[in-house]
Amino acid sequence: MSKFKVRKTYEEVADYLKEQIISGKYEPGAKLPSLRELGETLGVGQSTVREALSSLKTLGLITMKQGEGTFVTRHDPEEVISAFEALRPATKQEIIELLEVRKIIESGTARLAAERRTKEDLKRIEEALAEMEQALAQGILGDAADWKFHYAVVQASHNQTLSTIMMSISEAIERSLYASRLELYRTNGVPEKLYKEHARIYEAIRAQNSAEAAEVMLYHLRGVEEKMLE
Repeated sequence: MSKFKVRKTYEEVADYLKEQIISGKYEPGAKLPSLRELGETLGVGQSTVREALSSLKTLGLITMKQGEGTFVTRHDPEEVISAFEALRPATKQEIIELLEVRKIIESGTARLAAERRTKEDLKRIEEALAEMEQALAQGILGDAADWKFHYAVVQASHNQTLSTIMMSISEAIERSLYASRLELYRTNGVPEKLYKEHARIYEAIRAQNSAEAAEVMLYHLRGVEEKMLE
């Protein structure tokens, strides 16, 4: 592999790795280099590599095995290309409409999560929050960690129907998170504000304050909506 000199964002790293896989550089079943090795080779931080791998995992292109590493799954090149095209940035109107849906669903989900969360649920939410903090420190979008956080909250509701609904619109949410963060991050202080809002959601769920959890989740989503309407 040649040194990665120009591309810096995780989306471009994901695209680069995708091309390596499709071209046969990494065949199905092959183990990818470690986060550190990929980061050093491509000239990016490990958090950037982690987000890139997360997007590839979402597409079903790779599998992450705890304690073993990351492996390439079997794939059809045309399906992979189509999947990447489906992850194109969402339009502003699509983002607004999706936020309207998310306000209805996720405020109630946060309420249930506060009432029903377990230690394992809190650990998942904490991990996502930590990844968001790392992304903030690295100056990257962190949209993959954002989705991970919101889905962890849904899982903490222990309502399978809600989980199914969120997964059914997960692709649209991931596209909108990427596009909205691109827009919102143009304003100084917004990245820090978004992180703090997620931290408040976590604290309310941890404290089992269902009313507060619903309120801060709604406040967060309304804030994003208002920014996108400016």
